[in-house]
Amino acid sequence: MSAELVTRVLRLANEVNTLAKQAGRADLAEVLVQVAARWKETETTVVLAGAQKRGKSRLLNALIGHPGLLPVDADVATNCYLGLRRGPALTAKVHKASESFAIDPAQITDYASMTGDPAKRREVVNVELTVDHPMLDGVRLLDTPGVDSLTVGHRQATVAILQRADALLFALSAQDQPVLRHELEFLAEAVQRVQAVTFVLTKVEDSANWQALLAENRRRLDTFVAESGLVAPENAAILRGAAWLPVSAKLAEAAVAQRRLGRPERADQLHERSGLCRLEEYLRSCAEGRELARSATVVSACVSVLSAVAAVATDHVAGASDDSKEPAKRLAEVETALAELAEIAKERRRYAVGNQFLGREVATIARAHLARVRQPYEQAVGELTKRADLERYLQQLPESVERSIQAAWDEIVAEVSTLVGTALNEFLRSLRLDPMDMDLAKVAMPRVWSHELKSEPTAGAKMDMFREGVPAAAMAASLGLIIAHLNPIGFIIGPALAAAVLVRRREWDEVHRNQQALRRLLAEQFTQAGSEITLALEREVANWRATVEQSADTALATQRKDLESRRAELRTLAASNVADKRDARESATKRLETIATLTDRAAGLRGEIATALGGARPAAAS
Repeated sequence: MSAELVTRVLRLANEVNTLAKQAGRADLAEVLVQVAARWKETETTVVLAGAQKRGKSRLLNALIGHPGLLPVDADVATNCYLGLRRGPALTAKVHKASESFAIDPAQITDYASMTGDPAKRREVVNVELTVDHPMLDGVRLLDTPGVDSLTVGHRQATVAILQRADALLFALSAQDQPVLRHELEFLAEAVQRVQAVTFVLTKVEDSANWQALLAENRRRLDTFVAESGLVAPENAAILRGAAWLPVSAKLAEAAVAQRRLGRPERADQLHERSGLCRLEEYLRSCAEGRELARSATVVSACVSVLSAVAAVATDHVAGASDDSKEPAKRLAEVETALAELAEIAKERRRYAVGNQFLGREVATIARAHLARVRQPYEQAVGELTKRADLERYLQQLPESVERSIQAAWDEIVAEVSTLVGTALNEFLRSLRLDPMDMDLAKVAMPRVWSHELKSEPTAGAKMDMFREGVPAAAMAASLGLIIAHLNPIGFIIGPALAAAVLVRRREWDEVHRNQQALRRLLAEQFTQAGSEITLALEREVANWRATVEQSADTALATQRKDLESRRAELRTLAASNVADKRDARESATKRLETIATLTDRAAGLRGEIATALGGARPAAAS
């Protein structure tokens, strides 16, 4: 039904486009062309998230019929997020902060897995793959790092990705423990960003009691929603009403193997048992739902164009009336509209004053987000009391910081987009203009991780005699005298004990110096990030402000031109002879009849779209 509904929407758009051209309004016809173009380019983005070892990557491999394509490891499999969309061939492209390049799909692990090459995965933001599979029609699937990763940046990156998601698939395993507290806390945060949530219970093939585990997961989810205080009331129903889909990537892989052996019936049986059929249906509904949402945008544009064409046709009917009062009345209405427009134009500069301070607000937003992201690192550094712990922490710190800054960037961009969109659209509304879509998501993140985070060299360092030697000698002498007084062999034990204390003290000092150095480098890193991010966004916001204000000036000028044109046409019609008036009146009347018919169709389509969108969710598992 959805495909047929979309077809009728496009047919309506074509008819309205033709009508606008016939009415001499090529500008209105172009509006529809632009809306339709944006509609065709949009994809439904579905994010697959979950803790480590929940079977996310293997499930995606099974969905697209490519076992082993995405890295599947016992440890953190995905170092960055992996995007899957449909293409004519299997390809892979790496996107870093400063460059993008194609790779052999067999090299994905090197760039996107923690088991890969550290030099290659450095600064990788995401890897985009294309696969020729019908499941990806209109859908972009994202595989994300584990939300329970010990690397702070991984979890933050996964949360940030949801800013651009249309739907979230959250994976839990039938072979592991029930949903844990940190997973529930992630869901509470995620549901603030994405409103369509569905659970997938993986690995059901080897679990005899997955139904009992599913019931326990639901119970824990309900309890968390009711008692934690972390889920807003408006989001509670989303989590409680989310569908649960039991699936088995292992059975799906077996189905692919059977099909390759020429056993289609057995393959169909295994695929049905795998549960992927329902998941595939859900993904298709996501794509169709997105098409329906786009269709609603197209219908709205049609209604706006019809309204504008109707205004001109109504002018012609009134202006060509045999009753002289009608043209005069319509002309007076146009003159009033022109006067009001002149007043709005005078106030335009005053309305735009507030836009000048958007840059300052952007800086405040950036500082707040980066301070929040930096806090877990400061806390972690303070808890590292041994040099070995510091060294282990340093090994994963650079990539973790990069992920955190990337995550902060995505969240900052989302908040700034909302701020700018609200402020500039309020400006447009004050001018009685329609709002604009302002999306900063395509702004490239600046390179902000130039610092190398390293510990200060301490192995083999020379001893500072004034800082360590003299106190150590005094300590040795004091300990020697005290112990010698208590023990005849104290003259031997004393210096030895003092030396041991000195070694321990040097270790403490080394750790302290490394902690201080680490805090300093972290401060420099996040300060630089704040400066670069603020500069990049201030520049983009300035561009948006200039674009919106220029668009407003253009729109006001266009309105004035249209009103002046209508005024001229009304005067011309009023001065026409009887025959010309009759022809103009009949033509305009027929056009109004056509407009009324098309408007009724648009209203009907709007209702059907709303009904279809309401039924897009999958049924819950029994």
